[in-house]
Amino acid sequence: MTTALHLAPLVSAGLISGPIDVYEASVHKCQPTSPAKMGGRQTHPGSGSRGRDIGVGIWSTAWWPFLRSLEAGLNVLSDGSNDNPSSSMKEVLAKEKNRESYQTLLRDLEMCGSYVKEVGYRTPDGSWLVRSELNATPYGVQDVLAGEDGNAGKDKYDAPALLFVREKDLLSCLRNAVKIEKSLGTIALHSGVRVDGIENVSGYMGCLVCSDTTEDANSQQQPKLSKQYHLIIAADGLSSTLRSRYAGHHSVHATGIESSPSKSAQYSKWEHTKGQRLATLVEGRNYIVFRGNAPKLTEEDGSGSFQTWGEQRSMRFAAVPFRHACGDSDEDGDASTFHLGKSTWFEKKDEEEVWFATINDKKIFDTYRTLGSALTAEERKKLLLDAFGSWHKPVRELIESTPAEGIMYEMAVAHRFSASPVFDISSILEFERNRERKKEHEKYNDYNQTVNGPGPILLFIGDSMMTIDPVLAQGFTIAMESGASMARSLERVLTRQDNSSFRQHLLRKELKERHYRSEKRVLNLLRSTELVQRLAQPHGFISGFFATRIVRPVMKYCPEGLKKTVFDHVIRYSLGLTGRGNRGHRR
Repeated sequence: MTTALHLAPLVSAGLISGPIDVYEASVHKCQPTSPAKMGGRQTHPGSGSRGRDIGVGIWSTAWWPFLRSLEAGLNVLSDGSNDNPSSSMKEVLAKEKNRESYQTLLRDLEMCGSYVKEVGYRTPDGSWLVRSELNATPYGVQDVLAGEDGNAGKDKYDAPALLFVREKDLLSCLRNAVKIEKSLGTIALHSGVRVDGIENVSGYMGCLVCSDTTEDANSQQQPKLSKQYHLIIAADGLSSTLRSRYAGHHSVHATGIESSPSKSAQYSKWEHTKGQRLATLVEGRNYIVFRGNAPKLTEEDGSGSFQTWGEQRSMRFAAVPFRHACGDSDEDGDASTFHLGKSTWFEKKDEEEVWFATINDKKIFDTYRTLGSALTAEERKKLLLDAFGSWHKPVRELIESTPAEGIMYEMAVAHRFSASPVFDISSILEFERNRERKKEHEKYNDYNQTVNGPGPILLFIGDSMMTIDPVLAQGFTIAMESGASMARSLERVLTRQDNSSFRQHLLRKELKERHYRSEKRVLNLLRSTELVQRLAQPHGFISGFFATRIVRPVMKYCPEGLKKTVFDHVIRYSLGLTGRGNRGHRR
């Protein structure tokens, strides 16, 4: 949905044909969700169309692109250049970026949650290793509309902020912004439609193979073909269907290296199978993640944001107090004017503390692998209390005050490699066709397909590009950043002064370069994640001794100013806000 919102101005400016079609396998239903029913084993990764009650963190790099777009549009409107018939296409596009959907989204996000201020790392006895403060009053939509420049003498897009909202509120905010664009004809949302593949390749275009997933869908129904597209964006998460079929075919390391036509058929076949296996590999990270929302504690009970590092069994515990609107965030209204911030359910806000814990306890692992769940919700909660109950306040209090049925748990998993863009769908379809023909016991159904040309570009964003460890709370942030960067790349190609007509090779070159830039951004996050994980969840005697007996004492007794400087730098580095890459990332 974020990607579609960032593409909407390009549709309005006439640079790409609309509407942007968004296909969603699950069907969004506006039915209240009982907190007691949200917990338990998470049998599938991802939040679904509705989202869960659990609190999630969104870093400011996820919403800054919307703010920059609004600024660009307001600047063009203020100098009157949009009234000039000779205005350039860039000015026309900038004017279109002043969108009501962006204003609505940004207002709703601020109304739905609260900003985190104090953050830091602790040890199980309650000692602080390092503490710092985030920007709890970031430059926002009201500042943009008022024409204010934010903090004088400082870059308003330089101080990172962290907003905590309920997962379902985040999705509702995005969905309501999409409703506004839907009324303008720039976005079309297709619910209950699963995308299974790509067929009917002709030139640089291709169709999606779609299946109906609604409750009244006939299981015997044949898949249908969509209209043809030049660009297909896979944003379907960890278990992406399109990634599992098309990623990594021409690279043994899934880095987008194209095979040469002169290579032998045998080597090409090896490239396809080996590269695809590596590109689609999902590996367990050897620990279980538990999550829950607890009632807000008092300051005497130890309320506040923190992350505590354990000393064995990959144990870690973190908590963040946050405020959110009461009740359900899904309401109907006039799509052209409605936004959640004006609705009645904002009249009162609940205060809760979202927490998560990680552990690799063998009994819990065995329980997770047993679909029948050998342990009850109360027994799982008791295991957590036994493991974390002796830790500092308010760890035990948070676990005890959370309903057992409301505690979610899932295996931590991640991709080993990122998925690069696919520019040769036709050769992959040919590879699949030959493989199917060799299976004599299966009849190949070609959907009346044709393959004539290289086919459309297939791009992966968010978790479908690469799912990483849930250590630094950046999963949603990376996904939203991906949508913005993809739209910027498309914009650069379509507004080039020397480009009188659309040329595919320019887009393919730009999207390949964009992928390398995105890999650098993800690499920053991976390095930061690995550092924190090794210090917070030590494995083995040597690494455990080094982390707990050397690094942590040094951190504890270092000067506060030095610790804070290093801590702030790690946060900025993980968000891609340091070094030369900072300027490119922020553009």
